[in-house]
Amino acid sequence: MSVNVPPRGTRGVPFPRLPGWLASLASRMQLRQFRRRRGGRTQGGLHTFVLETIGARSGQPRTALLGYIEESDSTWLVIASLAGAARHPAWLYNLARHPEATIEFADERRVPVRAETLAGVDLESAWARIAIEAPEYDKYRSKTDREIPVLRLRRR
Repeated sequence: MSVNVPPRGTRGVPFPRLPGWLASLASRMQLRQFRRRRGGRTQGGLHTFVLETIGARSGQPRTALLGYIEESDSTWLVIASLAGAARHPAWLYNLARHPEATIEFADERRVPVRAETLAGVDLESAWARIAIEAPEYDKYRSKTDREIPVLRLRRR
């Protein structure tokens, strides 16, 4: 059980790299809106939660608002798509370095989790489910040449 980061792609949807202060401001605004509205959904309709990680390089707490698919009452799937960009999202690197994290749901419930990258039959099964429940994520696969990781977050 570990989090693997596959090689970066050579093509994909342009996704801007924001200066640190602007990324931090945007993250704080998203978090405030999530908590004020008691949750939210992705454009494709997935429920969202807040993933709290430790920064891979900084060692500082980091948050990311992610869409998820509930597998059971103790496991959730998240997709490291970054909208089909050639690069991976920062939270993937954070989990690769520090796989233990916390997720916060809309009802303010906080759950400690451990992340693992899916592979083989588990990954194929996950993508089949994603194609049905979150087809926008499945479309991202054709927009980039990188492997888009799917992670399972399991309650600790």
